[in-house]
Amino acid sequence: MFAIISDVHANREALETVLAELDGLKPERIVCLGDLVGYGPDPAWCVDTIRERCQIVIGGNHDLALVYGARDFTESAGATVRYHRQILMPRMDDSPQDEQRVQRWNFLKALPHRHEEDGRLFVHGSPRNPVSEYLRERDCKLGMMDKLSENFALIPWVCFVGHTHQPGVITGDLDFIRPEAAYRVEEGKKVIINVGSVGQPRDKDPRASFVTVNWPEIQFLRVEYDLETTVRKLESTGGPDPNFPARLRAGV
Repeated sequence: MFAIISDVHANREALETVLAELDGLKPERIVCLGDLVGYGPDPAWCVDTIRERCQIVIGGNHDLALVYGARDFTESAGATVRYHRQILMPRMDDSPQDEQRVQRWNFLKALPHRHEEDGRLFVHGSPRNPVSEYLRERDCKLGMMDKLSENFALIPWVCFVGHTHQPGVITGDLDFIRPEAAYRVEEGKKVIINVGSVGQPRDKDPRASFVTVNWPEIQFLRVEYDLETTVRKLESTGGPDPNFPARLRAGV
């Protein structure tokens, strides 16, 4: 059994709670599908912890934007990425603290865009655009056949994604399913599985979201965390997105 997390977004309290839950479940490894930074108050701690705890880490659009510059971001998201860039960027002063910054920076720079093994593809966004493309429930509802078909053509069997912050399954029939708890993958039937977000769920459920994989069963899990501590940190630091605390509470 292994676990998959995504979209931590510098939310220490959410990540701590999810990792504590996983300590009890004892997965063989933890895969992270990116977006370690952005939005939340603890980017350095979250990067360090994911480096230590996750055996596979994929780069998300916020991670790459932090290193290479934010493009096509909303004003608030771009402002937060630039804010985290100031916190994490090496200062070249030869101090022990700066050596930590260099290690974090090099880790983020080196994150791969995809990982594939045993018929399973792991990306942040989508198979055809691993970093930035969203695969959403509305794509199925609006019948965006070309977009979905092109993505399904690029996966061997199962693809795990994050990015939308909304857990669910897109089937080969181009339906979107929101599993209450478990989803069983069928042999030979392609699926795209969104694991949701640890640090900022957007399905109107503020609890942290992640999955465990005990093949062929995918378990969708939610845990409550100390959200108000995260909110107090955001409010005390005066971060660039004043709406983020309300969005955390509402799960949007």
